[in-house]
Amino acid sequence: MTNLRLLLIFVHLILICFTLSTHLVMSETKSTTKIHSITDISHTFSFYFDGRFASNYIQPIGGIDARNWATLHKCDLSNTNLLILQTESSPCPYLSQDIQVVRKFLDGGGGVLILGDHSPFRNENVYSLNEVAKSFGAKFVDHHAKQPLKPTQELEIADLETYNGKIIDLEDESIWKILIRDAESRIVMAQRPVGKGQVLLASRALVGRQPNAKDPINSGMWQSLLVNLVSGKQIDPSRLPKGKMPENVVNRNELQIQYSDYLEPMSETIFEIYRKNRPFLERIIGVPPTRGMLKKLILLPTGGGGFSSGVAIGIGVWWGNFPEQRYGMVELLGHEATHSWVLPFAEPMWNEGLATYVGILLGRESGLGKEADTKLENWISKAKRYDPQMKIFDLVNDKETPHVVKMGKPMWIFEELRKEEPQIISRYFQAKRRMIDPDRQNSYTADDSVAVLSNAVGRNLFDWFLKLNIDVDPSRTRIEFPQ
Repeated sequence: MTNLRLLLIFVHLILICFTLSTHLVMSETKSTTKIHSITDISHTFSFYFDGRFASNYIQPIGGIDARNWATLHKCDLSNTNLLILQTESSPCPYLSQDIQVVRKFLDGGGGVLILGDHSPFRNENVYSLNEVAKSFGAKFVDHHAKQPLKPTQELEIADLETYNGKIIDLEDESIWKILIRDAESRIVMAQRPVGKGQVLLASRALVGRQPNAKDPINSGMWQSLLVNLVSGKQIDPSRLPKGKMPENVVNRNELQIQYSDYLEPMSETIFEIYRKNRPFLERIIGVPPTRGMLKKLILLPTGGGGFSSGVAIGIGVWWGNFPEQRYGMVELLGHEATHSWVLPFAEPMWNEGLATYVGILLGRESGLGKEADTKLENWISKAKRYDPQMKIFDLVNDKETPHVVKMGKPMWIFEELRKEEPQIISRYFQAKRRMIDPDRQNSYTADDSVAVLSNAVGRNLFDWFLKLNIDVDPSRTRIEFPQ
């Protein structure tokens, strides 16, 4: 009996150890599940969700993010366990195929984070992200959440931060876990199981928004939520998640245009505007684009401007109330093209102001002189509210310079110089192309730019710039200029 009792005790101890080890392994797997996320920017493009959201909330816990620029249902989610959907004011629809892919992803154990605040496009009443939310029995509502917000104890956050978002309605609260309510007990964040996965809806105002990613608000809460959200699906950590660029690629006269199916109806119109204005732009700037630059045009689902990466420029397709109004698109194309055109050295103290000025000149050349003149007058008059004589703010070093001055003062400078040299822009860029050799110098400073501009005008401009309180010094440049 003694031996049998000892054997039973031994077997029991083995079972206990096995159970404990299994529990520990499962707990560790859950807590260390690596996040492979895809952030969808095909419905609304923003610099924040093009990598900054991930740098705030996913990368600090070892996760990897990729972006989807293409029609959503064409994205490969096979090695992804987190799908982030976000939409601001956008007419891009969520197609039935898109919603089916989201459902399939959840059925396979993936986690879906839906970030929204009801924001209809222009005069429409429809908020497109609700096409997804309603498939789960929820919708984003056009009512602001009343502070203070009230998170559950489970979230373990004492000081919840928000950018004043809106609320969510649920058809059946009983199937949801309500995580945050507002001061009137209305829902701001909720989660529910779907298939083997989890879907989490939340006000977009609960995450950061700065393009420099300097506002990782509620980061501890979000990192914990995201780890939990992906626990239902394992991925291969040795393979990266697969982002996807816009799937439609069309080559036109040495320019490649990329766009998703959502933006296909606007692609031809935008290309025609570019084609018509390209010769005008080259005449204004006075030189062809730097070799290898401006080869690709990417259409972006936003009304918030665009970007330039040198080889490619991105154009927000609803900028300036386009397509109802054309001027904004002409100016934006000129602005972003200028950024690529003048490389390898960006303009040092008037990069944005000068690019917009070229866009305004392009508007004039395109037959939209009234709109262009109004835009120029607005920038300069707004700048003069802060700097009436244009002698207060430094464009080089003063971090306190108002944005309208950073934009308007360069325009005023070139307008003044245009009085004595009508082709000042082309003469400036011709001089820059001629005098600045990237094989001999690795930077282009404000001092260099004034030396080049002096050559374009034919006289020394350093004293004038100093009178405008712009910190330039002829001794800091090696560029020869008229004395």
